[in-house]
Amino acid sequence: MTDVRLEPMTEGEYQPWRADAEAHYAQSVAASGQSAQEAARSAADTFTRLLPDEFATAGNHFWYAYDGDRRVGFLWITVTRGTAFVYDIAVEPDVRRRGYGRAIMLAAERWCHDTALTRIGLHVFAHNTGARALYEQLGFAETGRTMAKEL
Repeated sequence: MTDVRLEPMTEGEYQPWRADAEAHYAQSVAASGQSAQEAARSAADTFTRLLPDEFATAGNHFWYAYDGDRRVGFLWITVTRGTAFVYDIAVEPDVRRRGYGRAIMLAAERWCHDTALTRIGLHVFAHNTGARALYEQLGFAETGRTMAKEL
């Protein structure tokens, strides 16, 4: 089984991560049916709302995940009212499909346990079937469903 270590992101690492994460989120929003322009605007608005003080926004935790010396992904969790919520997780493109997504999520669960948190949530886009399957295998249960219809 693959195992990873989570290392807190530094403030200097945050800005490049933020730009990449926002762009990736915009791609996911666009894949869900919005135009590229609408998706980019929606992503920018979402990140501004979620991180009003950027890296210093209270309750937010940012990590890079490492396998030895090799950075294999990242994780962003926010904690509110005793509950963790995974806002973003990604595996580096050249090491995908090797168990790192699972390993990062298990590291997140260990961190939550060590921090005395008893619940972890996340959102996954419907089109992301691989991630949905992983989360179901890890024991996540669907708690709601958003639907849309193009008119």
